[in-house]
Amino acid sequence: KLQASPYEMRVGQDKSCTPICMVSIGGRKLRWLRKLVERQYRVHVNLDQLPVLMRSKELNYAVRGYPLGFKAPASYTGLKDDELYLFNHLRFTISYHEDPSQFDGVRITGFDVHPV
Repeated sequence: KLQASPYEMRVGQDKSCTPICMVSIGGRKLRWLRKLVERQYRVHVNLDQLPVLMRSKELNYAVRGYPLGFKAPASYTGLKDDELYLFNHLRFTISYHEDPSQFDGVRITGFDVHPV
């Protein structure tokens, strides 16, 4: 379902970490989020009709959207059971081209996200 996002961005301006919301999750919603993480649900965001990409230059890949969270195996965490984690911070990078001799304003050329 397409919805407007709560993010406010301006061309050519860096923006520090800005809280969008703070919520407590429990009961039904927590079980629902758990299922989404286990099923590797991805969040899709668009900017100027460009989809957000999650890139890795080291591994030379880019995929649309970003995962809601991840499952850490018990062997990795040292706990008895696997643990599920939600990404609660997003770092956006917007690439753009500016050429006043050819057009007014800017043209968005890339939209990347790094979930943390």
